[in-house]
Amino acid sequence: MRRKACFFFAVILFFVNFSFSSSLIKDINVSLREKKIIDFGTNGLSLVFYVNISNSSSKTYYLSSYNYRFVVNQKEYLRLQTSLEEGLKIDASRNTVIALPVRITYEHLFQTVKGIEEEDNASCYLMGELAFSHRKRERGRLPVAFSGEFPIFKKPDVKDLLLRVNALTIGGADLSFEIKFKNRNGFELLVNSISYEINLRSYLIGKGMISGDKNIEKHGAKVFTLPILLNFFEVGKDVYSILQQSSTLCRFSGEVEIQTVWGRLVIPFDKSEKITISK
Repeated sequence: MRRKACFFFAVILFFVNFSFSSSLIKDINVSLREKKIIDFGTNGLSLVFYVNISNSSSKTYYLSSYNYRFVVNQKEYLRLQTSLEEGLKIDASRNTVIALPVRITYEHLFQTVKGIEEEDNASCYLMGELAFSHRKRERGRLPVAFSGEFPIFKKPDVKDLLLRVNALTIGGADLSFEIKFKNRNGFELLVNSISYEINLRSYLIGKGMISGDKNIEKHGAKVFTLPILLNFFEVGKDVYSILQQSSTLCRFSGEVEIQTVWGRLVIPFDKSEKITISK
């Protein structure tokens, strides 16, 4: 943490050493209003820095261009330079809020910053300059340097499949299917629903949806139990002999809908493995 703080302080000193227009510094103040995570998904997210530009003078300025670098764990992730042909009007004696968005895709991030996929969160910095004009003449540039962080999303693991035979007759069976969902993230997941299909070998023995508010704590796990009533004349008579064995090949597939503090996600899953049949 101390190393990161020193790095950020060095960035500030770097900008301070530039020679900026004294009149511009007197007239325009730039500050961070808020940071927000939007478009959160399994493949990435957008981190938006909302910047307040306060014009305390009686002159109308225009934001003519801006550039910034986005650094994650001291590795450059993005460099952007944008010119505004018409310029963004910065009215006299008023505040104007602009957005500096950064789109983060996990695929690119993991290639750029090695090992970060194992972390819960990523530290980041946005640093650059805002260029201002007055009466179509450039009046100078002001620095921006803001810190932030964002989550590294990991899909829940489907683990420990288990099939319990509560009752078995020649005509059907009463079963309980257990699965564990493990949350590998550094934040809580709220499970809204799970839609699923259960196949033993090539036979579909269960299909449906679990609903209800079930939370999985950060780095925690939760076991879900699915009741299954079978009619062998419908699913296939071979299922009877399969359930008499101690184990068999099972495929558990479907989608889990979860709620996070940044929005709703629908995550597909498909787990195939040899499972134990408990009696």
